[in-house]
Amino acid sequence: MGVTTDGASVMTGSRVGLISQLRPWASKQFFQHHCAAHKLELSIYHAFEIFPFMQHLDKNINSLHKFYMSHAVKRKASLAQTSEALNLVFYELKRIYRIRWVASEVSALDVIRKSYYLLLTNLENIKSPSSGFDDESKATASGLLKTLQNVRYYSLHLFLMDILKLLEFESLQFQRAKGTFIGLQERHTNLIHSLETLKTNNGPRIVDFLASCKCRRVLGTADGYPQLEYHSGCHTRDLSYSNFACPSGPGSSDPTERFELKQPGSAADRSLRNRLFDASGRGSVVDMGAYPALDEIRSRIIDSIIDQLRNYFPEDDYSIFNVLNPVLLPNAETLHTVFTYSSRIIPLARRFGMEDDSSESETEDHLSDSDSRDADASERATERTISGQFGLLLKSLITSHSVDFCAYKGKGPVKFWSHFLETRTVEWLPRIKNLIMVVLTLPISSAEAERGFSIYKHIAYDRRTRLAPKTLEHLLRIRINGPPLMKFKPDIYVNDWLKKHWRSDAPGGQRQKESNVDEENKDSDSDLLSGLF
Repeated sequence: MGVTTDGASVMTGSRVGLISQLRPWASKQFFQHHCAAHKLELSIYHAFEIFPFMQHLDKNINSLHKFYMSHAVKRKASLAQTSEALNLVFYELKRIYRIRWVASEVSALDVIRKSYYLLLTNLENIKSPSSGFDDESKATASGLLKTLQNVRYYSLHLFLMDILKLLEFESLQFQRAKGTFIGLQERHTNLIHSLETLKTNNGPRIVDFLASCKCRRVLGTADGYPQLEYHSGCHTRDLSYSNFACPSGPGSSDPTERFELKQPGSAADRSLRNRLFDASGRGSVVDMGAYPALDEIRSRIIDSIIDQLRNYFPEDDYSIFNVLNPVLLPNAETLHTVFTYSSRIIPLARRFGMEDDSSESETEDHLSDSDSRDADASERATERTISGQFGLLLKSLITSHSVDFCAYKGKGPVKFWSHFLETRTVEWLPRIKNLIMVVLTLPISSAEAERGFSIYKHIAYDRRTRLAPKTLEHLLRIRINGPPLMKFKPDIYVNDWLKKHWRSDAPGGQRQKESNVDEENKDSDSDLLSGLF
């Protein structure tokens, strides 16, 4: 028995929790797992909570959402009018919810990024004396504008998006209905390697920002004051001391539609900071705002995330499942290593109570013994062990099903093993088949169950409270397990309804017999209705 929970006490409590109630019934075949998607969210949350500037960033995004979307009809209308005047797409702002998946936070950050020039322009309009807004709105707009114009805030915003995009992909893999533990350790290792790369290399959004914007450089001095000019080809170090001029959107070449991002601090502070740098950009910078320079924090942020990921996903927890990873299986060139490789299945079999008896395990090397007296007897002895069955299975797949073996090897573990489990020409021995089916059945996360509750709320909302339990069950079953709506063909159901002589205009929705006169128009009516679908 396998159970995956979100870690709530009602599920994992030692006294009356669901796990404690189920364990006595399952004995040693019980597999308990904390939802991988939830563990990923917890690792992100705990990695960010130690940085005050991350709390500032979340608060600013939620403040923007509240300013425009929460009881703010006039301000929202003003933003829509500004987007129309600038010929820009209007996106609904979103807020960050800590109880939602990382994809929700990525979406909120991306909307801000896409609407940056629009927000700056509209906030500038609102805070102007002639805008017609009250003093409180003007003061709030001024504070939000000051934050958005901070180049350190914007660079942190983009850097965070590059990080969360990597984590979002991993989270979506965990949330899939057909997610599996096979290959999880490899994906986790690749994720950490990708995060490590962001310590020294910029992600796609930072790269695009530095390539499309112009940064202010010090050309020299005149009368004791620095001579400044905007240049393209900016570097990461420019984020620490330079102001930036950026286009309003991708591909925009209009010089009037640009927004400026400034370093934090007063005009005197910025002038002093500019004097500290020469034309090459070398010098020392003192942090003058709530958001530090990106170079000062990027390694600390990445290290914090990696530490939390290793804490919630220890390396040894999922390594036993790697033996079933199709990418790691032997091939035709390494066929002689099949039975050596198959011995790696033993720890996985032991975990689920399918280990070999001591008397049986002594025979696992018989097939590779060159002095074997009887090949048939040796094969029968091999079939009695789980590792022997796995070795014979692999040998059969590589030699007798080589085309499918190569074709499905790169399609993921679920498609690979499901294909051969459904192929009748594959000879499956019972113990290895049972083990692989158990591993494929184990739920990697509880996202599918939570998705069911969300679908339930979409169907049984306040105006549909009288749905019968049976009807609600059918609707949920179709919505969760049924084919996509694009594949639905209603013609047969409409024609069946017409054949039963149901009339929508009949009193009280009663069945009404059609007259003989109507029979002549029956075919034409059916053709017309079929054409509508």
